[in-house]
Amino acid sequence: MSKTIARTTALAAALSLAAGFAQAAEPYIAGVWQVAKPLAAARTLEGKAPPLKPEAAKLHQQRIAARKAGKLEDGADLCLPVGVPRLMTVPGPMMVLQTGRQISFVHEFNHSLRLIYMNEELKPAADLEPTFLGASAGRWEGDTLVVETAGFRGDTWIDHTGLPKSDNLKVTERIRLIDKGATLENRITIDDAETYTRPWTMRVTYRRAPAGTVLKEDICALKLPMAAHVRDITD
Repeated sequence: MSKTIARTTALAAALSLAAGFAQAAEPYIAGVWQVAKPLAAARTLEGKAPPLKPEAAKLHQQRIAARKAGKLEDGADLCLPVGVPRLMTVPGPMMVLQTGRQISFVHEFNHSLRLIYMNEELKPAADLEPTFLGASAGRWEGDTLVVETAGFRGDTWIDHTGLPKSDNLKVTERIRLIDKGATLENRITIDDAETYTRPWTMRVTYRRAPAGTVLKEDICALKLPMAAHVRDITD
């Protein structure tokens, strides 16, 4: 092998190794974040109401009316987990913990915890045991963390107004740092053919919490009226 060929081969190997390191360098989103603007009513990227099917729209209006009447229709009022994507829109800080194997979202709100398992294939909803937060699988696409979640219970809401979903919902989040790392953006796509006429996307942003911010103990049950405790015990 000539010296020129040897040098070329060595250079190619070095470039290949450098490219490998570059690909392995993933954005670091760990830290404490807070929703920039708490979201009560979900809207599409175009600022429009989500495209509900007629029966789902009717149910949504019933829930809005029940809340105005002071009825405890919302599972969050009974300290139940609010589900995904609603959990990603509530006020209060969330701590993001990041390793190559797993990314965790630790929310102050109701001590909720989401575990995102990286580089694993998401099973179909039919093969998953329904839970409040579903099962999540993540992967990096360039500078964007893509999180797919399925396997939901159908009795939680998309937002505070009571926007419905079915147990066949699939949520895809595309999370990335913007504003030179000062903001975390989450574009959340709702895919639920039983409830909506088409998939739709909403956008939520988070700001880094002030230095020294810690997650406080949030005991939801202490906020319930005594009547709710009695009902839960006697039911």
